[in-house]
Amino acid sequence: MKLNKLLYPLLLLVAMVACKNENDDLTFGERPEIRMKEKIDSISFVLQTATNGWKAVLGTGLGGGYSFYLNFNGQQEVNMMADLTAASATTAAKSNYRIKQDNGATLIFDTFNYISLLNDPSSSTFNGVTRDGYKSDLEFAFAYSKGDTLGFIGKRFRQSFVLIKATAAEKSAYEAGNLKKSLDNTVDYFKTNANPYIDVADGNSTYKMAVTVNTLSNNTNGKRIEFASLLADGTTSAVKGKYAFALDGVTIIDGGLTYRGVTYVSILAENGKMYLVDSKGTKYEIKNSVQPILPLFKLMGSKYVGMRSPYKTYYPGTSASGLTILQRFHNGLASGTGYVFNSGYMELGWDVANSRIELRGFSSQNGGSSGWLTTIVYNYTLDEATGTYKCTLKTAASGGYTSAILDQMHSFLLKNSFKLDYYLDGGILYGSVASVENPDIVMTFQLR
Repeated sequence: MKLNKLLYPLLLLVAMVACKNENDDLTFGERPEIRMKEKIDSISFVLQTATNGWKAVLGTGLGGGYSFYLNFNGQQEVNMMADLTAASATTAAKSNYRIKQDNGATLIFDTFNYISLLNDPSSSTFNGVTRDGYKSDLEFAFAYSKGDTLGFIGKRFRQSFVLIKATAAEKSAYEAGNLKKSLDNTVDYFKTNANPYIDVADGNSTYKMAVTVNTLSNNTNGKRIEFASLLADGTTSAVKGKYAFALDGVTIIDGGLTYRGVTYVSILAENGKMYLVDSKGTKYEIKNSVQPILPLFKLMGSKYVGMRSPYKTYYPGTSASGLTILQRFHNGLASGTGYVFNSGYMELGWDVANSRIELRGFSSQNGGSSGWLTTIVYNYTLDEATGTYKCTLKTAASGGYTSAILDQMHSFLLKNSFKLDYYLDGGILYGSVASVENPDIVMTFQLR
């Protein structure tokens, strides 16, 4: 009886606590799982009810930026176009998607689509790297909502995926294939205008800013945009960002690219011209220079990979002493190696990452269709203030049959410090190599 008296109050207390946990409101509102369901439902609703779909940009860890046009429906299907290829820019592809709880609301693309190409682990699919593709995701954590914009972040590689509601006019433009037209127009413009730049007012003066747009779609340097200029002290500075194609030009991703105090957000195609646009809406007409804005040594290894002297071709600007060096190689192909060759070339190649220059001599007995290559490797130092190179031998001649007739060029590189410059003739831009110690030695080459 005494035990019953003790147990009864205890059981009553447990029942009261249970009832309180079941019925009382939580201090911060709904239960976490209910709040999460509401968030997922809200994101799904917003995605599905955008009448004109969404335009989106996605960055990649290894490549540049990519743009998409997406239409989500209530059957967990999405129709997608993208600027990856000519086909993806004109043909919508359908795939599945979900929004689920995974440490927050997460947008997941379940089946293969254009975004999958950037994630594909096979290098043969879209030229990504084995295992990681372009370091892009298929699962994106919800980050924010602001006006007509939804922001997501890749779960693994942390690249931003930003969706903006499209207008009716944009929807019609995508469906009419205008993304590809814009892509083609932009690529053609920067192929035709090899040395683009803008004029930028800076206080009481104006400087020229080179605008380099790499229109390739690869994971090494494609879909990149670079700004560079000469500073007052004669040095140069540069910044590099990523972009995606848009209906009217280019969108610079990740909020734009800031250079010398100005943030540039897009390139706009308008009335047959191209404009760089900053975050305040100011437009700067992109013009083309006859020769690059920056010194040649600043562009070796990036815009240019090297300089070549084709078979028995001697360009204007070459001095008599320089011609002697070039002719030693070209004339020697027929009689100076112990073999008879009827074609070949001599070239200098830059490996900027390792501060090396390669001297290469190619020889052929079938007019250049195939042949043998001799290579000599040099380490170099570069005086950035003056653009002066100085070479030391790293690896002696190897391969091929032209080491004997590379002797004068080899001697020049070891005994002379030298500078690079542009040489313009008949509207064609060449590169020249000139000795500092012996200014009468100048050789003009084809830029590569």
